[in-house]
Amino acid sequence: MTSRRPHRSPVMPSTVCRLLPAAFCFLLSAFCLPPSFYGLPPARGHYEVLEISPQVFVWVPEDILDQLSDPQFNRAGTAGFISTPEGVVVVNTTNSPFHAREVLYEIRRWTDLPVRYVINTGSAGDCMLGNEVFQDLQATIISTLEARDEIGLYRLDLAQRIREDFRLEARMRGIHVTVPGQTFDLEMSINLGGRQIRLQNLGGGQSPGDAVVYLPDAKVLFLGRLFYSGYFPSMTASNVRRWIEILRQVEGWDVVTYVPARGLPGGKKELAEFRGFLEWLVQEVEPRVRQGMSLIDIKREVNPLEKYDWRARDLAPRAVEAVYRQTADQTAPSR
Repeated sequence: MTSRRPHRSPVMPSTVCRLLPAAFCFLLSAFCLPPSFYGLPPARGHYEVLEISPQVFVWVPEDILDQLSDPQFNRAGTAGFISTPEGVVVVNTTNSPFHAREVLYEIRRWTDLPVRYVINTGSAGDCMLGNEVFQDLQATIISTLEARDEIGLYRLDLAQRIREDFRLEARMRGIHVTVPGQTFDLEMSINLGGRQIRLQNLGGGQSPGDAVVYLPDAKVLFLGRLFYSGYFPSMTASNVRRWIEILRQVEGWDVVTYVPARGLPGGKKELAEFRGFLEWLVQEVEPRVRQGMSLIDIKREVNPLEKYDWRARDLAPRAVEAVYRQTADQTAPSR
């Protein structure tokens, strides 16, 4: 008696060729979805949360270039949150809703109280692109008047860029620029759960609308993009000399811990080191510009990477360029 092998329908090579790309795309999309999609906690190890003073926390991300954000702001910024008996205050919402949800996850590990306020210390995307997460929770989002206007302009510019670049549209899918609903001019104070939180407009250094957030009882100062700790800074429309003046000013405040835009919180030593970097840039670049040297020649002679072993090394040459262009604009003959 002969045994029969079970019948199997043959799979044609053409069928396999059609199925493999689809299967690959499905697997790839699954890996790209944020952990919150599955109801799971965020992946550990890509950030850390530090309690720098009782009830004052800082969310510090690793130096990773994000693929799901505006490429102009592809590094997550540091965020913070302050817990009080009447609710939570968030300082900056980093560079995407995905990271903002990680911040919210950490808040919920600590307290179930509502998020009452969100403060954007500036208009840059790594300070505010996660705003929508907290607007959905009906938090009041606050910034300076200038920062609010700049965020509105950024939203218009982003819409234009997306129309011109389908790849950017894919990166920004699901991200909605959310403009602060409340502004202040020079100073503002929030009193919540027995804690005073002071906001002060110190714009004119890194950008026109930069604010700082001061907790006098904890002696903590959130400086936003005015301070980078162990990172080369993002420098755009900055006035470096004014920026140095601001840093000298806040060095004299009654502060123990300064919270940066990127990197670990530091003390007066770390703040002075960063100020020293800006001063070194000015001392090295400005005289060469006045001598008529080109940007290419200046970048050959002035290399921050040889002097500072900091993260975000790709931003070091751009810092030289920023000071060059600022000095060149100041020295250009008026027409």
